[in-house]
Amino acid sequence: MHDKQKRHIEDVIKLVRNPLLPLERYDLAIQESWHRCVHTHGLDPEQMQDAMVLPEYVWKVHQQSLDELVFTAEASMKALWQQINAMGYVVLLADINGVIVEALGRDTQVEQLRRAGLYAGAIWKEAENGTSAVGTALATRQAITVHQQDHFDATHIHLTCSAAPIFDSHDQIRAVLNVSALQSEQVKHAQSWVFYLVQHYAVLIENVNFIHAYGRHWLVKLSESVDFLELNPSYLLAVDDNGRICAANHAFYQWAKQHAGLDAEQLRASSFELLFDVALPRLYARATPDRRIGLGESWLYASVLPSPGSRHRTAVALQSALPEPLARLCGPDSCFRGQLQRLAHTVDTTIPILLNGETGCGKEVLARAIHDASRRAQGPFVAVNCAAIAESLIESELYGYAPNSFSGAHGKGKTGLIQAADGGTLFLDEIGDMPLYLQSRLLRVLSEREVLPVGSTRAIKVDIRIVAATHCNLLQAIEHGRFREDLYYRLNGLQVRLPALRERDDFDAVVDGIVSTCDAGAHPVPKEIAPDARLAMRSYAWPGNIRQLRSVLEVAVLMSDGVVIRLEDLPEEIRAETTADIAPVAVPTGDVDKSILESRQDLVDALERARWNITRLARAMGVSRMTVYRYIQKYAIVKAQSLQDAGSASDCLAP
Repeated sequence: MHDKQKRHIEDVIKLVRNPLLPLERYDLAIQESWHRCVHTHGLDPEQMQDAMVLPEYVWKVHQQSLDELVFTAEASMKALWQQINAMGYVVLLADINGVIVEALGRDTQVEQLRRAGLYAGAIWKEAENGTSAVGTALATRQAITVHQQDHFDATHIHLTCSAAPIFDSHDQIRAVLNVSALQSEQVKHAQSWVFYLVQHYAVLIENVNFIHAYGRHWLVKLSESVDFLELNPSYLLAVDDNGRICAANHAFYQWAKQHAGLDAEQLRASSFELLFDVALPRLYARATPDRRIGLGESWLYASVLPSPGSRHRTAVALQSALPEPLARLCGPDSCFRGQLQRLAHTVDTTIPILLNGETGCGKEVLARAIHDASRRAQGPFVAVNCAAIAESLIESELYGYAPNSFSGAHGKGKTGLIQAADGGTLFLDEIGDMPLYLQSRLLRVLSEREVLPVGSTRAIKVDIRIVAATHCNLLQAIEHGRFREDLYYRLNGLQVRLPALRERDDFDAVVDGIVSTCDAGAHPVPKEIAPDARLAMRSYAWPGNIRQLRSVLEVAVLMSDGVVIRLEDLPEEIRAETTADIAPVAVPTGDVDKSILESRQDLVDALERARWNITRLARAMGVSRMTVYRYIQKYAIVKAQSLQDAGSASDCLAP
């Protein structure tokens, strides 16, 4: 026993014998653990013992009980280890008994790790070997860092460890993810980044396991931020076809306890509709990227994936007839059709529509289609680009002015664009660029349905439908004081996100639709597009979206022979995409989307051969990137995605 171990034992004894004099250099969670070790578990701080390692045939039984979780955790563990292995860390997965069932570390450290207990088969349980990251995380249900002298047993005070529990869908601990190092010259605070990493990956493993387990249920993703809703949701719910909440992830159990006073059993006995005051099918039917549901005074953004049993019924409902002006904006099987179907229910109302999407993705085209599909089709459609009118003129342009109301004003006055849209539709493009002082006046127009020209004292009643559009995030603009929150909620009667062209799952239908409407003058419009030309267009990123595509196709029509648009008729930057280095994918040409995408394993194999380059794989298969992404999401292929940078298996410690 060396001096540092003796001093550590003295500290433990001093603390547990006199709890009224806590040692300030130790965190409260560590001090509480030491008290449990002595007063609850009967451990002796002067009794030092090496790490306990079970025989292989014993710990293999523990591993088999976690087979499914180990499978889903493997990729995340490798991705985590890839980030920290250069600094000597090992990544461990323990079961609820504190038995290490998986370990990833350097081959050169095998013997050291085995002796230290950072190896498959080792036991880390507070009741048996005192305070440790794994054992104390199990005891407290909390993530924790146990750094050097934080360990109860002086044998282990050279180790630094951080651990986080992984919960199952009933809020019980299923396993513990741990990161440890044999030595660390740094203070405990320097381990914060490892602590947050292990928490992040523990939640990732938990959520992936949850999605795999409840693939036959309605899946509800929830988040406080719409920006992270799809990629990194904070909360997950599984709901059966009767609307009963069957399961949740640990974070949502905590949220429900805090905001509704519901424990885990009460939550699982709850009806989703009664809890959130909205039925799941109706929530799904909103199909906007900022669906919000509330519980008390708290609100969350929601994304809904129907259960397999309900998807057919939902798809049939969404395939009902669309008004022709809306129907021509997408292919018959496009996911975008669902949003258009919901828009169709509002065309003959005055509910404001807010369109959100990148520049050039067709916001004005959609606004005009809404107008043409409504009873207002015979009335005016007035489009106003709020970013294109000089700030000094925008007020008079929008609201008009009375005769001689200011210097330079026309003697007869002027009718503003809002009044000009009376009986029809007013399209306010780039509404996010409207000056703040005019936003309050627009709010009056929306609430009172009247406009007051500049210099006039008499308001004029107007009958208009408002459709607004923006490419920016208005919620962020509200946070930065650039947009009025009350105006946002007035405009946001129904919000529709227009997908960027690179996200469209009906790309070919969009291309064919544009070609059919191209004005070729005396030149005949081609009836076909060569396969290599289509492939080049699918592979291109289209930063200018549909506007850019239309420009390219109009030129291609004129450059073609009048029969077929060929690759050489396209611009150089688009043709160049077909010559990019594409990793070989051993699949046939033709309908490969049906033969590869319909099998989860075939898709995983193809992704691995393509080195997880989605663009390369989509290009080689002749489908859009979004098609590949949709099937990755359908099969919940997270394991392989996380492996792309994880290194070879030979770099990992074999248990």
